[in-house]
Amino acid sequence: MKVLGVDLGQYSVKIAELEVSSKGAILTNFYEFPLSPDPQRDRSLETLEILRRVSAQFDGSTKWIVGVPQQRVSVHNKRFPFRERAKIQKSLAFELEDDIPLDIDDTIFDAKILEHLGPFTDVLTVAAPTEAVEEVLAVCKDGGFDPEIVSVEGFALSNCFEPWDQPTPEREAPVTDQTVIVQSAATRVVLQMGHTRTNMLVYRRGTLIAIRNLMWGGSDIVNALSQAFGIPVFEGVKVLREKSFILMNSSGASKDQILMSNTVSSTVDILLRDVKLTLLEMRATYNLHYEKVELTGGVSQIQNLGAYITQGLEIPSNVSHPLQAMQSGMTLRGVRVDSSQNLEAVGSVAIGLALEGAKKPRNPAINLRKGDFARENESLRLFWETWKVPAQVAAVAFFLFFGFAIVRDMMATTLLERADEKIIEVAEKAAGKKGSGRTEAALTTFVREQKKRIQDAEALQKAERLNSAMDVVNTLSLKLTTSGPAAQPSGYDVSRLTVDNGDVTIEGRVRAPGTPGKVESILRDIAKAGTVKSQIPVNVPEGEGTAFAFKFQVERSL
Repeated sequence: MKVLGVDLGQYSVKIAELEVSSKGAILTNFYEFPLSPDPQRDRSLETLEILRRVSAQFDGSTKWIVGVPQQRVSVHNKRFPFRERAKIQKSLAFELEDDIPLDIDDTIFDAKILEHLGPFTDVLTVAAPTEAVEEVLAVCKDGGFDPEIVSVEGFALSNCFEPWDQPTPEREAPVTDQTVIVQSAATRVVLQMGHTRTNMLVYRRGTLIAIRNLMWGGSDIVNALSQAFGIPVFEGVKVLREKSFILMNSSGASKDQILMSNTVSSTVDILLRDVKLTLLEMRATYNLHYEKVELTGGVSQIQNLGAYITQGLEIPSNVSHPLQAMQSGMTLRGVRVDSSQNLEAVGSVAIGLALEGAKKPRNPAINLRKGDFARENESLRLFWETWKVPAQVAAVAFFLFFGFAIVRDMMATTLLERADEKIIEVAEKAAGKKGSGRTEAALTTFVREQKKRIQDAEALQKAERLNSAMDVVNTLSLKLTTSGPAAQPSGYDVSRLTVDNGDVTIEGRVRAPGTPGKVESILRDIAKAGTVKSQIPVNVPEGEGTAFAFKFQVERSL
């Protein structure tokens, strides 16, 4: 999966491209697009042009991450007496109502769980005005992409200094009077010095406990250099990036070098004053012991800046190398990156934003896309774009079918009502039924009785058209008599004659000279064709002549 972290800076737009897989993440590309230092130029239009140009190079499967400026959000360290993440999220608005200068109804809340201390949970809360999120999303929309996550710059930067892929740490702590006692702990401070603002991250025992935003940046030095040397602002930016320094020893230095050093150092002193006050406040609040200060950001490349800050704060201060830690796997396991001095200085926030998109549910990213700003389901959107026309055709077909079904049902109902009226009319005229006798059960009984009468009449008519058994006997008697010997009229002696529907059985003796073949010939004239069959005589008594027995079928109907 391809993830892009977009750092919308005031001096430049930085974009970090990560290739994320189950094995880890690889920084495949890093882009920095400087903005014009000319104050007369509209930097917002430059930013949009850059974003449109970059977004046109990636397809819809790319995951975009952007950040709200740290100065636009309110961050507080809170301790909750429970551990459930969902419960913490629901409690944020109530817990922060008295701590933030924002209207609760126009604020989006989120939280980063720092660590679990038995039944307690330390949390860094985030409260962002909806206006800040709306502005970022508007820039992204005009830039040609829809970000999946809107994080916060300070929290994104923290991904470069802590194990972002690990679950929330657990720590045992003694509990006295329902209060967790935290002993004095060694602490490191990260100063990310940007073009207009400085972000301060404070880590206690490797865990982030505070984020502060200071109203100082490289633009303050640029303005001071512009006034001191009488140069345009855009020349001041170039001097800051390529030639700025602080002299630790002014002996042997030229007048311009001393002016350069004094201009930069006097401006940095403004930052140091704010940093000292912030560190004192947090030391009193969290009982901290500061171990070192790590410097990052574009301004951190000023020569001897670390040594000068060390003197001012009396805390060891040096340029940080978070990307080298990524490369060695000491801090961020699973991330591979080829570091450089400029990339480490300016790319940490963009890389941290990209890492927000690679986080797992066990340690989720800060995401301000909630409520009215919740992102639409991307797969559903792609599905709709692909099947929009077939879906519309199917919808039209469904409504047509639905309309046809309604019309058909109405017609069927109308026909049923007319049928009921006809049934009532027939019941009154044909069946003579009135009142309660016009019910369906009464009419069904009437129809059944009429059908039975018709069947009985048809059976009677059929019976009247049948030959009786006596007619069959009479026919046999006539045939056998007329065909017998003239000298012996009673030449046939029939001992058994049965008529069962159309089946006739005859047995007897031929007393006159002749053979049973003569009898068979007579019977063929009477019987249905091919039905005369000779049988063994069974019920023929002893006597003169030859015994015979035949079975055949006759036509009973007239």
